Amino acid sequence: MADGSQEQALEPSFADGPPTRFDAEGFREVMARFASGVTVVTTRIDGADVGTTASAFTSLSLEPPMALVCLFRGAGTERAIAEVGRFGINILREGQGHLAERFASRAEDRFDQVDFSYGELGVPLLGGALAHIECKVAEQVLGGTHTVFLGEATRAVAYDGHPLAYYRGSFGHFMVGTSATAHAALRADIVSGEHPPGGSLEVAALAARYETEPPAVIAALRHLVEDGYVVRGPGGSYLVRTPDRRLVLDMIGTRRAIEVGAAAAAIDWVESEEIDRWSGLASAPCSACPGGAGNLSGPDFHSQMVEFSRNQRLCEHFREVSLARLAAMYPLDEEADGDCTDDHLAIVDAYRSGSLPSVVAAVDKHARRLRNIWSAALD
Repeated sequence: MADGSQEQALEPSFADGPPTRFDAEGFREVMARFASGVTVVTTRIDGADVGTTASAFTSLSLEPPMALVCLFRGAGTERAIAEVGRFGINILREGQGHLAERFASRAEDRFDQVDFSYGELGVPLLGGALAHIECKVAEQVLGGTHTVFLGEATRAVAYDGHPLAYYRGSFGHFMVGTSATAHAALRADIVSGEHPPGGSLEVAALAARYETEPPAVIAALRHLVEDGYVVRGPGGSYLVRTPDRRLVLDMIGTRRAIEVGAAAAAIDWVESEEIDRWSGLASAPCSACPGGAGNLSGPDFHSQMVEFSRNQRLCEHFREVSLARLAAMYPLDEEADGDCTDDHLAIVDAYRSGSLPSVVAAVDKHARRLRNIWSAALD
């Protein structure tokens, strides 16, 4: 700073995003990026059941088996556990967000009409939870505004199911096991055009197709709704999203970002022989352009460029935003400047020059052309 002060009110983001003020709210916003499971911490004192929602929970050791939980100092459940020296951890399963919200509320009797029973330590254990852990307080530590309870587990039981997730103030679900497999397969089929835009997605048929159980398909469909590939239809049905202008332009922007990232990774070491082979694809119809007849099943000009990065994750993401099938469904506006060959050749020349800024400029020019063409086609 000009006055020599060492103070910095704002810290720049490592990802070149907006700067973040480092204060309580800024710290809260950063920590909200950590996805966690959700628990309800319970105990019983003087004949009364108390409990609260907590995501600050983790295992601590196996020998002896210990877990810790952080609770706001002075809250009813925190005071009760400090006095009686025992507590229960109820790890919530997917679909129990209503319990998390209830025990995070100011309701006087949070256990009213809630299914629960008492464990070996006499603490309430919620029905339907994914797991129960009963603990005796071994130690408690003050940390800022919270009390950290270190508990030695006396009993722990796990049940089948999937956990409730908490991320940035919202409850949801983790994609794991068969749900993740079904999600990946269904998304790939939607991108490839196996399920046409506007088509209905029947849970039973999809479960048979992907050789999995209906709950896994439902979890995958819910996630695809969040991703923007699927929408809810009448009567709770699921439909493949019909592309609109915003979706397509978002896909073009995502493709541009991936292509630039691939160029940054490859520009210094991609071999001239690779560029020569790749240049043979430059004059082929652009698979991302309406009316295009690009390769729908193998490498085309753009996908081959991303493969220069040798980064499997980038290549997978690029396939997820393929416009090839969609482009084949829309005719090219005769008045649109749709000849992408010059753009492709300019990108090839930029790679040959070894200049990353030149590659970025050429990729940007082509992305702007695609945006204009698609805007006209969809309007």
